[in-house]
Amino acid sequence: MTTIDQRRSPRVEFFLVPSEHEQLPVWVIKPEGLSDAHGGVVVNLSEDGLQILCAAEPVLDANHYELRLLLGEDEGVPLFSAAVRRVWTRPLSRIVQLCGFEFESSNSQAEEFLRTQTAQITARQWVRCVLVERMTALA
Repeated sequence: MTTIDQRRSPRVEFFLVPSEHEQLPVWVIKPEGLSDAHGGVVVNLSEDGLQILCAAEPVLDANHYELRLLLGEDEGVPLFSAAVRRVWTRPLSRIVQLCGFEFESSNSQAEEFLRTQTAQITARQWVRCVLVERMTALA
């Protein structure tokens, strides 16, 4: 007897990250309970915010998200998080979109961790993440 995965949202997202003259495969394994979140990878970090590459479908159309960094497969690894606001979205291909975000509050755990990882991010050792939609901005 064959079983079919009938989850509405898969726990694993796959997409190709464009890099110079090639496309690199990336898998984002979402933790249990976050299968509805958008998986992605942080590909750039600046003083103004960050860029996250994710699958083109479903489109990120909300303005406010909670960014949760995925630092390991183990459920016991802490999820650093930050409130972010989507500033822009640009399709890169039929299956990939690039989104620009800004942090809604300064010095979050996720922002501080990413600042320590800047050299690795630019060396194509990206940090995987999920984006969980929030209804409103922080007060």
